[in-house]
Amino acid sequence: MTEPNQRELLKKCRRGNAGAQHTLYKLHKDRLFSLCLRYAKDHPEAQDMLQDAFIAIFRDLHQYNGSGSLEGWLHRVTVRAALQHLRKKNPLRQAEEFDMQISDSFTFSPDTDLNSEAILKMVQQLPDGYRMVFNLRCVEEFSYPEIAAALGIAESTVRSQYARACKQLRFLVEKLLICA
Repeated sequence: MTEPNQRELLKKCRRGNAGAQHTLYKLHKDRLFSLCLRYAKDHPEAQDMLQDAFIAIFRDLHQYNGSGSLEGWLHRVTVRAALQHLRKKNPLRQAEEFDMQISDSFTFSPDTDLNSEAILKMVQQLPDGYRMVFNLRCVEEFSYPEIAAALGIAESTVRSQYARACKQLRFLVEKLLICA
């Protein structure tokens, strides 16, 4: 989409034009849904996160002033919406529940490659708190202090959650490779 067309689309969205909002949604839903999948345990939860994200996007679109890319702004709003969705469940308290068991919904087959889909399924196996910290650190490349500030927790908690997430992912990768 060209810059003038994007500006016009955003102007219409800010005015509440449903057609323009639908167009913006269609242009960005797939990429933002993929982002939500990294934070969600499954597709329904990712859909809830995406819905929350677009509510925030349309509510706060007036805050986007055109400096920087629209895609970057949408990405940040979506990450914040996903984190807020997970915070409601208080995932950091539930992080110890992972017992190195593989969910029945995640099956291994001898021809499984360690591709992005397999890795995503492994990340989705993590408890919410581990998954949230892992994504912020490894994928979004936030620093430990940035994650601690974003989540309102101690930096040492972030470090331990990240280390445990990595340990559990290594376990899942080893299981995949043994079963392959």
